[in-house]
Amino acid sequence: MSNRWDQTHASLARRFFLATGFQCGVIMLLGLSLGLIFRHPEPTEKLRLPAAFQFGTIFLAIGSWCLHDAHANVRLERQRRFRTSLLVALGAAVLFVSVQSYGMWALIKSISPQLEMQTSIHSMVIMFAAIHAMHFLVAQSILLWVTLSAFADRYDHEYYWGVTFAGWCWHALGIIWIGILCIFAIAAV
Repeated sequence: MSNRWDQTHASLARRFFLATGFQCGVIMLLGLSLGLIFRHPEPTEKLRLPAAFQFGTIFLAIGSWCLHDAHANVRLERQRRFRTSLLVALGAAVLFVSVQSYGMWALIKSISPQLEMQTSIHSMVIMFAAIHAMHFLVAQSILLWVTLSAFADRYDHEYYWGVTFAGWCWHALGIIWIGILCIFAIAAV
């Protein structure tokens, strides 16, 4: 005999698939819009980090705070505030990825065609940003699943492991991103 959560699982998987597609569409639309509005810098041999990398960090911090708030609220059984915090964190994740996508595009476009990519600092910067982006997309998918599960009444004051795990992923990636920004700043000097 299946319980209520098992019955909800199939519906949740369909919603996750649709929400992931919608999320990707919004990210691409916002990233392309930023590209049209701000364009890209002129190609140069000197490493210049796009302001989008620093600006996007604000969204990372907002998401981190909201996940911390969601964790505190689910433990106190404040479901409305818990779900609102998850939605704001998810929105911050979408904005972070959109701004970072534009930043990555601007960084690639700013590389001079005469530059030897294998020996330049640009290749290291692009590699670090790309690896971080892949990990962040996994953390964003975890956050999306947790948010959809929260709206399916999965979490309460007794069971909130998914919220805890999503917060750990987000905080760890935030710390790594700050480290990557420091490496970028040193490389740009």
